[in-house]
Amino acid sequence: MNHAGDMEKDTYEVNSSTMAVLPLNEGEKPASKVLETDRTFLVKMRPFQIIDRSCRYFGSSYAGRKAGTYEVIKISHKPPIMVDHSNNIFLFPTFSSTRPQCGWLSHAHIHEFRAAKFDNTFVTFVNGDSLELPVSITSFENQVYRTAWLRTKFLDRIEGRSIQQKQEFMLYPKEDRNQLIYEFILRELKKRY
Repeated sequence: MNHAGDMEKDTYEVNSSTMAVLPLNEGEKPASKVLETDRTFLVKMRPFQIIDRSCRYFGSSYAGRKAGTYEVIKISHKPPIMVDHSNNIFLFPTFSSTRPQCGWLSHAHIHEFRAAKFDNTFVTFVNGDSLELPVSITSFENQVYRTAWLRTKFLDRIEGRSIQQKQEFMLYPKEDRNQLIYEFILRELKKRY
């Protein structure tokens, strides 16, 4: 990870390169450590402030995005949020957003995760960088799956997929469905890169 001289910023909005926004208590003033695909730096804002500012930058607010998540998947505790669907920015919190130790991760950048010592979770991002978070594997996995569910539901609404298409999909044998899912993922990755 290129630390770019541990550069500092006063403000920040998440973007498609943002992998994580993590809390830091640098001295007495809270700050955030931001991990992007090619650099890491400090921002003189709490993670929640960055998330709310980012939601506003893309035309809503954290409260609005949280309400949207509840409307779509009925989750209100530690809800994942869609910051901007056109840039595939879906984030999830590591703890309740009101807790100072809450960090935020981008669903699109998670490559894999596994249990680590002391009930922590070791996360590897798609660019090969990794970190250990003070979150149980069960809680982390739950957040990853909730965010995947939210992404799927939003994409269904945006792309106007019908219920009948989904029902027809379920008529395929499981192996064929897996192949269709695999082909869909490949198409989506090709669009992105």
